[in-house]
Amino acid sequence: MKKKKKHNIPLKHKIALFIVYLVVFMAIISLINYYANGILKPTFFITISTILALISTFYHVKSKQKSKADELAREIEEIV
Repeated sequence: MKKKKKHNIPLKHKIALFIVYLVVFMAIISLINYYANGILKPTFFITISTILALISTFYHVKSKQKSKADELAREIEEIV
């Protein structure tokens, strides 16, 4: 019987991934708000961006696949 190795991702990397996704979603929703003539309240798009970043980070960590977001997160880890 083989046991699966549990590969834990460090908390620092998870936080860096969250920041990457948060910046991406903030930029996208800010552009949507700009072209929609500012109809969205700032608290709304900050909340939506945060929720989407949390969901994206959760699924990214769960999938255990490396992507460009991991490279950006590593760079953020080095800076911090």
